[in-house]
Order: sequence, then structure tokens, then C-alpha cells
Amino acid sequence: MSPEFLRRYYVLRIISSPGSFGIENNGYVSYKALQKALNNKRNEFYDNDLYEKLTCNTPKTIKRDIEKIKSMYHVEIALKRNYGYYIDEFCLTPDLKELYDKTELYLLNQLSHTWKEYITSEHTSLNGAIDFVGLINAIELKLKVNIKYNGWYDDNKFKTVEETVLPLHLKEINKAWYLVAQNESIGVYSFCLDDRIERLKITERKADYTLEFNEQHYFKDSIGILKTGEQPEWIHIKVANHHFRYLQTRKMHHSQEVVCFPKKPETETLDYDNPDIWGEIKIYVEPNYEFLMHILKFNIWVQVIGPQKVVDYVKEHVEKIALYYN
Repeated sequence: MSPEFLRRYYVLRIISSPGSFGIENNGYVSYKALQKALNNKRNEFYDNDLYEKLTCNTPKTIKRDIEKIKSMYHVEIALKRNYGYYIDEFCLTPDLKELYDKTELYLLNQLSHTWKEYITSEHTSLNGAIDFVGLINAIELKLKVNIKYNGWYDDNKFKTVEETVLPLHLKEINKAWYLVAQNESIGVYSFCLDDRIERLKITERKADYTLEFNEQHYFKDSIGILKTGEQPEWIHIKVANHHFRYLQTRKMHHSQEVVCFPKKPETETLDYDNPDIWGEIKIYVEPNYEFLMHILKFNIWVQVIGPQKVVDYVKEHVEKIALYYN
């Protein structure tokens, strides 16, 4: 997140919801009121460099910000002479709400040390060094991105990828953000937006071709971000009763189906040798390394029971882990 992005964010929030910033809500926000609200927010966090551009709020700067807001968020802010800025029929769309939520989550994480006596926040996956809004704009406008990516072992066995790619999608999984991008050389590739990124520059060059990309279809057989090309199949999993309800609420995968419920859905003691506490689900996924990691995190509460080659795959790794503790 850049200081300029944060200023545009607050310009939009102040004009769309002036009452939240101590401004009388008569439908308009004067330039002076907007400037004062931005300066107050900067003073509130004077020791945080992320807020430093809030005081760069001349009429020309605000005008440019309003043009950016219109381009990126499809929200049109108008200016009525002698009255101020206003938004006609403002609608908080799902995409805009998600932007608000993610920004507030990032700011909360940035400032958690200030409020540590009152709040405990989990480390956010949003990377402040990455211009997410710029990448979203590049995806929409089909602008090419120049990237240098130093892969880890699980990516590509420590290879460096240096390419100009067409950005297709941003995906968050397991507290990490990925840029899904494509070119003829590497095909569709998922870049993790963390320290592996050595360089990421959005160019002004538009792609001379169109690639239709549907994230849900592309990852439909994956547990996370990994695409190995393995044949997906129905994997049957036994689940202990106390965890069965959890997996009904938070499914392992969108394909998850219940095969049978535990005969005893609630028991005061957990006797894993009692067949009546076990239910069964099935999911249709690639049985790859990411699937294995997902299964192992459920400890003794789940058991893969088929197909046999998947059972053997999990068993092999569990036995190797057990050897560490002999």
C-alpha cells in the first residue's frame, strides 16, 4: 500500500461518509472540510510514514485523486461550486466493501502496536510493498507487468523467473497473496507476492491479445494454489464427530459432500476406536502436496480411507514424520 493510495482511500471515505469524520452531513463536503479531515488524520498518526501524503492535498492533487477514484473504483465524485464535493447516489458495492475491509485490516495490523493493550490482531497477508490497487488496474486494462521472481524449493526448485507477463488475477490463500499471470514462455503461473518478488513493475504496454481467465474454473480441483496436472479424483475421508460439525461449516473444498453422518454426533468422551463417532465426507481434488499439507493439519481427527493410492501417499509421509520422534 502506498501513501498516495491511502490518501485516495481517505478522500473517498470522507466524501462518502462525512459524518464519520466529524463533518456535518448536508450532502456536500467543502474543500476546507476535506483538507481539515485529511490533516487531522495525518496528525493522528504523525509518526507513521504511510500517512505522510495526507497533507499533500492541494485542489489539483484532490482533482487527480478524484479522477483515479473514478477510473479504479467506478465512483464519480462531483464538485458543486460554493457547496463542495458530493457523490450522487453512492452505492457500496461488494468490490468496494472488500476494498474497505482489506484496507482497514491492513491499517489495523500496521497500528496494532499502538493499541496492543486493547486488541490482538493476527499478522495480515497484505504486503505493503506491493501496489495491489495498481495490479487490479493492470488486470482490468490488460497492462503487462515486468517481474523478477526468485522461487523457493516448493515453487520451482530455486529458479529465478524474469518475465513480462499478463496479469490475470489476485488470489489470497493461507494468509498469502498470489498474482496469477501468463505469457507464452511460462504459461499460467502463480507468483507469491512476498520476499520472493525482487522486482515488479507495471508497464504502460497493453497486451495485444485477450485471455479469458476464470479463477474458479482454473482452481476448481485444487485445495489451494498448486496446479500439478494430476488427475483429480474423489477422495473419501472419515471425520470424528467433534470435528464433523466444523467441517460442515468450513468445508475442506467447494466439492465437499457428506457420505454419512456419525451415528453418535455428540459424545462426552472421544474414543477414536468407537466406529459410531466417525462420519464420512468426500472431496474432488488433485491429491498433490498441498492436499497432503491440508490433511495433516487436522491431526488425528480425520482419516483418508480411499482411493488406496492416496491412502498410501498420506501413510508414507505420516510414517516418515513418526520416525523423527523415535
